[in-house]
Amino acid sequence: MGRRHPPAPEQTPGQPMRFIYLDDLKVILIAAIIAIHGVLGYAGFDQYWSYADVQETVLEPVTEFVLLAFIGPFALFMIALLFLVAGLLAAPSVQRKGTRQFVRDRLLRLGVPFAAFTLVLWPLLMYSLYHPLGEAPGSYWEEFLSDEGYLDAGPIWFVGVLLIFSLVYAALNLAAESYSQRRRRPPGVRTLRIERQNLSSGPRFVHLLLLAAAVAAASFLVRLAYPFGTETVTDLNPWEWPACVALFGLGIAASGWEWQVKVPDGLRRACRNLTLAAAGAAPGLLFLAYTGEAIQDMLGGWNWPALIFAGVESILSVFGPVWILGAAQQHPGPQHHGRFGRWGPALRRSSYAAFLVQGPVLIGLALALRPVPVPAGVKAVVVALGGVAGSFALGWLLIKRVPGLAKVL
Repeated sequence: MGRRHPPAPEQTPGQPMRFIYLDDLKVILIAAIIAIHGVLGYAGFDQYWSYADVQETVLEPVTEFVLLAFIGPFALFMIALLFLVAGLLAAPSVQRKGTRQFVRDRLLRLGVPFAAFTLVLWPLLMYSLYHPLGEAPGSYWEEFLSDEGYLDAGPIWFVGVLLIFSLVYAALNLAAESYSQRRRRPPGVRTLRIERQNLSSGPRFVHLLLLAAAVAAASFLVRLAYPFGTETVTDLNPWEWPACVALFGLGIAASGWEWQVKVPDGLRRACRNLTLAAAGAAPGLLFLAYTGEAIQDMLGGWNWPALIFAGVESILSVFGPVWILGAAQQHPGPQHHGRFGRWGPALRRSSYAAFLVQGPVLIGLALALRPVPVPAGVKAVVVALGGVAGSFALGWLLIKRVPGLAKVL
């Protein structure tokens, strides 16, 4: 078998360098997130998706346990992987555009959609869903604009958190520039600018172990105040922030180690082995927690189940993204076309829009199937697959047909 080569970047004159495999990886992650949300609409163990509050049928307990035990571990690190990719792309973007232009771009591409969806579109969608079904009997203002002061960000909380992290990174960069100028360093030198280094200078496995330990400790402490899944005023999932911060920062640093080109093989294999071990142990831990009635304890609190859950989750959140990033580089698909062939350009271009519009697509499909007398498992599969296809199709149409939207999405 021939030796695999690192995925080659593509660059059009006047345009930033792109790694097609990274765009394809984002397509896969976003499709998986949409599908999981579609299934969660019929889960009975907890309401982690809006439709679950008014679900007309639920999955069988055995089906739920199997999904939670075998898919849950990999679902735990998907958002962390998105933050790793975002960090990998943030550092070169700042170096190419400059900090101020980077901030303007982030406010346009992240801030505008987040404000529009959180303040207007998502509340209207939720009221349109709940009010006819009796879950929101009051007026729109009573139900959503004055409901304990909570802000419902829905599935796009990720966009708001990424905006915050990006702005903090930009502020640190500006501070570093100012410091460099005061020290009279040569023009263009920035303390936070990540310089390309030899791959051997990157972190070793033990360094990632220390990072995972820090994430576990921080997650355990944060969940004393905000247990996993708790409603908060900002609705930005603070119980997931430790892993998100760690992977975003790791991505920024990793751009200097050229991880966007190649994750070292030894590190990738070690991360794969530990991730699979943690994922393999997860069903057993979940079964013990379930039989010991400690599921709620796992979500947060001063107890052993919460500490163990934070530890296992931190292993998955730190090592899983590094493994998947390296694996995607090993199998990038045909050069210049990616793994999706002729559909690749459309899928890559519409992935962000698909992530934003998944809510109305998934809820619309669930409502359409509501009167159909079929098992919950069938509905979950139809909504999940149809939600992925519909979200990408709608995203593509919006970009192509709505003037000016392409600049934002």
